[in-house]
Amino acid sequence: MKICQIAFIGENIEWVLRGILIYKTNKLILISTNNSEFIEKVKEIKERLLDPEFEKSPLEIEHFIIESEDPIEFSRTLKNAILHHHKNGFNIEVNATAGLRIWQILGYFINLQLGDLIDLYFIINKRTGEPIIFPTGLLSKTEQLFLDIISEENLSIEDITKKYSDFKNKNVSLGLISKYLGKLKEKNLILESKSKKKKYFELTDLGKMYLIDPTFHNL
Repeated sequence: MKICQIAFIGENIEWVLRGILIYKTNKLILISTNNSEFIEKVKEIKERLLDPEFEKSPLEIEHFIIESEDPIEFSRTLKNAILHHHKNGFNIEVNATAGLRIWQILGYFINLQLGDLIDLYFIINKRTGEPIIFPTGLLSKTEQLFLDIISEENLSIEDITKKYSDFKNKNVSLGLISKYLGKLKEKNLILESKSKKKKYFELTDLGKMYLIDPTFHNL
């Protein structure tokens, strides 16, 4: 499995390097403005990758330069990089921690647009140094409904099934509910735990960010 990680260049290159240390990567694509300071930072990254801690560093580095911070050129460059490398058999990771704020915003919307082609979209928590993984692709109405049902409670799969059945006004099987919950787990929106042979589910911090109606379960 080949992995291509795409990272935006900002003032602190440590967030780019941290992304490489957290996730194994075969190719690194760097996107920066044509600012001479940022061009130098790309050189710093290449030099740092020679350090022993990066002995599993990417075998190939590609650098795209965006003239005059152009958001349209950035969007086109990021999309083309994703499409090209996915077509060539790479799994795509995007590290959006650094770079211009407008690029972070645009990158997120491109993540939603091309979610089926992106395996991992993350930013690094600058306080803890740990990644925060964002869902790839838009949530369906059904997925959003399950987040609202679970809300801030720790619910068993039976409770979730009953609430969903009551909302739909028809009986729904545990198997179907389990399938939906599995997709939410893959997107890092819910956590599963077990107690006395029962499965329980709760929202992750990311799931809570996508919550629309926190009082849904009380209706």
